[in-house]
Amino acid sequence: MRGIWRAGFTVLTVGGWAPLLVFAVHVLVSRVFNGYRLWPSTDIPMHFAGGMAIAYFISRSFRRLPRESVARSRVVVLELLLIGSLTATAAVLWEFAEFAVDQVFASNVQVSLANTMRDLATGLSGGALCILVRSRRLRVGLREFRDLTGDWLQADAAQ
Repeated sequence: MRGIWRAGFTVLTVGGWAPLLVFAVHVLVSRVFNGYRLWPSTDIPMHFAGGMAIAYFISRSFRRLPRESVARSRVVVLELLLIGSLTATAAVLWEFAEFAVDQVFASNVQVSLANTMRDLATGLSGGALCILVRSRRLRVGLREFRDLTGDWLQADAAQ
């Protein structure tokens, strides 16, 4: 039991507090203030903030992994790729959850296909902003991408 508490605390301190905060604000806005009914466009910044929060959490988690034996150029590119792909996965899973709620409770959270696509796009935009900020901090340039691509091509040619 102590290990579970310790793991949970680590997740929160690494960056898990960010998506948890966005979710808490979402619950507050939707359940306490009825915000999505009164101001439907509130959904847009919430999905953008959710994308940023998930990307931030993934980035912070990636930085905690051991890296001693991997070249820096590979690590930074892999971090950015993981941030993007896992943020996209989280956005899709969120929309699946909304769909499930609509099916089980006969509600209309997703409103329309256009609404769902906009939600996905704003979530991914939040993640993209986080990737852009992180790539600037890491000073990632074309050299890192060229190095990784060269390794892939050499590995493919060797097979």
